[in-house]
Amino acid sequence: MTNRNTTFHILLAAQFALIAVSMLVNVKTGLFSMVLILSLTVICLIQLSNDKSTEWERGQNMMTWLFIVWLSYYIMEIMNPNCVLEAWNINITPYALIPLICAFVVPVVIRTKKDIELLLIVWSVFVIIFTLKGYWQKNHGFSTKDLYFLHVLGGARTHIIWSGIRYFSCFSDAANYGVHASMAAVTFSIASFFATSRWMRIYFLFIAVCGIYGMGISGTRSAMGVLMGGMLMITIIAKNWKALLGGIFISISVFVFFYYTNIGSGNQYIHKMRSSFHPTEDASYLVRIENRQRMKELMARKPIGYGIGLSKAGNFNSKEQMPYPPDSWLIAVWVETGIIGLILYLAIHGVLFAWCLWILMFKVRNKNLRGLVAAWLCMNAGFFIAAYVNDVMQYPNQLTVYTGFALCFAAPYIDRRISEEKGEKDEETKEKELIIN
Repeated sequence: MTNRNTTFHILLAAQFALIAVSMLVNVKTGLFSMVLILSLTVICLIQLSNDKSTEWERGQNMMTWLFIVWLSYYIMEIMNPNCVLEAWNINITPYALIPLICAFVVPVVIRTKKDIELLLIVWSVFVIIFTLKGYWQKNHGFSTKDLYFLHVLGGARTHIIWSGIRYFSCFSDAANYGVHASMAAVTFSIASFFATSRWMRIYFLFIAVCGIYGMGISGTRSAMGVLMGGMLMITIIAKNWKALLGGIFISISVFVFFYYTNIGSGNQYIHKMRSSFHPTEDASYLVRIENRQRMKELMARKPIGYGIGLSKAGNFNSKEQMPYPPDSWLIAVWVETGIIGLILYLAIHGVLFAWCLWILMFKVRNKNLRGLVAAWLCMNAGFFIAAYVNDVMQYPNQLTVYTGFALCFAAPYIDRRISEEKGEKDEETKEKELIIN
């Protein structure tokens, strides 16, 4: 393993470590994450510049150009009359820097299938930590820090509810934990079919089970969107009629189970998940719909939004504040950057999904490689469904999501390398046969 690999994997691990450390002490995630990302990225780029085998053109891809456009719009938001520079500074890392860094660095650094598997292994270690913390909360009670969040900061209002307790592990809230757990469930369950060794396949399946457990105890309904979205996406990428029909059958079966039956409703977690299939019967959902209608009236005169980081009233002192909570990431983007910013944001991600799909379906021939990378893209598809329902673009999700997109742009180069290595082995085999004959 080279230094460039080590540094990038440390960068990924550091984002998860910040969440894990928050079990013990209060961590200003945004500030520490910015310092870690920028410092480790600089180190990685220095190492790459000293590596003669570095192909910089890999970083000059469609994803990089798309997020340069988004960064340009983000910079223009400074001119928003309602802009608060402190909020703008805090949000530049998750909004613009992480996507751009991943777009350029990942295709240059990740050069083999083993590099991708190692990324999954790094992530898996922290999935286990997050699962153990969630298990401990459920079976042994909350820590002093957890109780402070629940009873002093007001977390009990949304985490100790009619359906039972929603466990949040090391995360800021149960929604963030549940969505991250379901992201792991989708990624590792798909990756388990394409891992190199039998033991790794078993290990990845175990991590997927950990993810499903975490999703269950979080009581997060939006996590179902991650599973359903991921399931449907893999049927498209598979380019296989059996996989397509199988995926459609499973999706319909899940929908019928939750929508048309009451099986298992005695279990609080199944009951909670089932409620996500009946949103019109949910009071909180109806309140969100009403809030969005009121927001629409206010946003009509805010084409560039209220300003970056100002979707939630009270966090910063701004001239104007949105009186209604956004309750989801995509609604927050709309409130903060206006209809212009939202259209640009959705267009960039729509193009990104289409481009990544085209790469995997028509540019990558190695089935195992395509499956490993598809696992990340399927997770991303489900994640953005959840992003419409909940504010889930929080640490450490950003780096995971945009690494997934960037791996699609690295995949054709890795595929070419696999083909070249296979060709060399075939040539060696032929030469040996000639010598023997």
